[in-house]
Amino acid sequence: MTKQIIHYVWQWQLKSSPAELWPYASDTRRLNEAAALPRIEETIEIPLATGGSQLINRINFLGQSMLYEDWPYDWVHEQMFSNVRLFKNGLIARIEIKVELEPLANGGTQINHYVDVTPANWLGVLACPYQFGWKSRQASQQVYQQMDEFLQHKVPQPFKLKVTPLSHNATIQLREFNQQLVTQGHAEAWVNRLADLLTHEADSELARLRPYKLADQWHAPRQAILELFLSATKLGLLSLSWHILCPLCRGDKASYNSLDQLQKGVHCDSCNIDFEADFAQHVELTFAPAAQIRPIYDATFCVGGPMVTPHILLHQTVPASETRQLQFKLAPGHYRLRTQKAGVECWLNVDATDNEVTPLIITADSEAIQAPMQFNVPTNTPTTITLNNQATYPQRIYLERGEWYTDAVTAAEVTALQHFRDLFSDEVLRPGEDIGIQGITILFSDLVGSTAMYNRWGDAASYALVRKQFEILQRIVRANGGGLVKTIGDAIMAAFVDPANAVSAAWAIQKEVDIFNITNTEEPLIIKLGLHYGPCIAVTLNGRLDYFGTTVNMAARLEGQSKGHDMVISETIWQNPAVQEFLQQHNDLQIIPFETNIKGFDKPFKLYRLIVN
Repeated sequence: MTKQIIHYVWQWQLKSSPAELWPYASDTRRLNEAAALPRIEETIEIPLATGGSQLINRINFLGQSMLYEDWPYDWVHEQMFSNVRLFKNGLIARIEIKVELEPLANGGTQINHYVDVTPANWLGVLACPYQFGWKSRQASQQVYQQMDEFLQHKVPQPFKLKVTPLSHNATIQLREFNQQLVTQGHAEAWVNRLADLLTHEADSELARLRPYKLADQWHAPRQAILELFLSATKLGLLSLSWHILCPLCRGDKASYNSLDQLQKGVHCDSCNIDFEADFAQHVELTFAPAAQIRPIYDATFCVGGPMVTPHILLHQTVPASETRQLQFKLAPGHYRLRTQKAGVECWLNVDATDNEVTPLIITADSEAIQAPMQFNVPTNTPTTITLNNQATYPQRIYLERGEWYTDAVTAAEVTALQHFRDLFSDEVLRPGEDIGIQGITILFSDLVGSTAMYNRWGDAASYALVRKQFEILQRIVRANGGGLVKTIGDAIMAAFVDPANAVSAAWAIQKEVDIFNITNTEEPLIIKLGLHYGPCIAVTLNGRLDYFGTTVNMAARLEGQSKGHDMVISETIWQNPAVQEFLQQHNDLQIIPFETNIKGFDKPFKLYRLIVN
């Protein structure tokens, strides 16, 4: 028989705007689950010579195991997305779905939902009116109405998803854990929010809990929520997982329950690339309910879609030797343009202008993708974007945000956090393994005249003073989001992800030491501090996480340049925008730039001495 295409067009008008609806309407994982579509039982990724991979999924539908090729989704942020599935067996040969979010004059949205179905045989023809003409339409309408009502604050959840209820024993345990967390000093309001989340949230939402994302939703301090999750994990309320993220698609390529299982060499089947994990970019920490509290049903309902890779704003598959044109509101910022072939990429910096501008032309062939390095866009006006594919095969062209995820808790951040080091000192890399860190701030301290102090006051009295110094240093390092890596005699080495937090800690240390010295005039503390930011490697040494490399060596040398009551920072830290903002807000700092030679380095360095007045 000749295969015919059966067309369905469904339209609904919703009150919410396209921008409001997009995070939910394009979340195909949750949308498919809410629409009761079959879960994906298995995914096979086959590398392609032209880059990327071919996806083959297996589902069970109507008691039959079915295989289909899942074409990459195409989408334009806040406008549309589409997908094609080619079935290798069963009643259906091909399904193509396209969803458009069309803005309305009243601020709402018209959803245009297109479904093209190609039956594989006459049984498929008979099944289509019920399966697609009625059942799929009803399910889609209910899902869109639910998310619209959520955005209009009429219902508490955007999707109706599976919620596994807590058992009686789990409820009792949860109540006991809550009390312990409050006793430990965690804010009762956030403890109650966590308990409510574990009790009522859908299973699929609990599989990978991101503390920073939740903190933003709860309007809570990020560090406070991360520390709450770490404490809850130590008690047994939550479990933690380390995930390796691909630098291209940013998908989860490997997951581990402990750091000693982590391997830095990783392969992404989706992008068909090998890469080395970096603590600051590619290793994310997430949480889930402990199994004894709430076992969750974590199923996969989609392996593509815009919200699987939300940093990608535009993805279009352009046929060989063809051109595609579209309209898109391109905001000022830094973007990466690339194809599915590893290494074929370029960067685009966008600024705003009130002048009329020409279309943005993007040209890709098999070896390069080209666009202007600098481009100006009109304010609040769509930009015409032209995509030229000059290759002899279809090219996937991506436009994505240049910045990394800001709501991910990276391994660099959490392993530099004092609370993590206190609770999970056994979380270390396996012996002999080292993992790179793109950037971290190292602080070294030293207590001036400690040897003479021991001679004057004896071991017991002097050590009591040194312990007081350690208490001040560790408390301030913790309060500023850092972690004490180790003590070296009467000195410390501390780590911070944010250079501004490190400078803030150094400033607070000198201010508190000055206050301490007012009542300790017989033996005042004089502390030297040196700070530097840069790449290094994380290793396990003496049973704990430690840091090595040029950045560590430089920070130690800068501490040697300090005279006491001050801090010496590197040019790298000085140039950090957040550090500059901190310095502008503190007029009690005297800033003295200077150049000097550093032992072990060939050229002189420009440094900055910050004296705390």
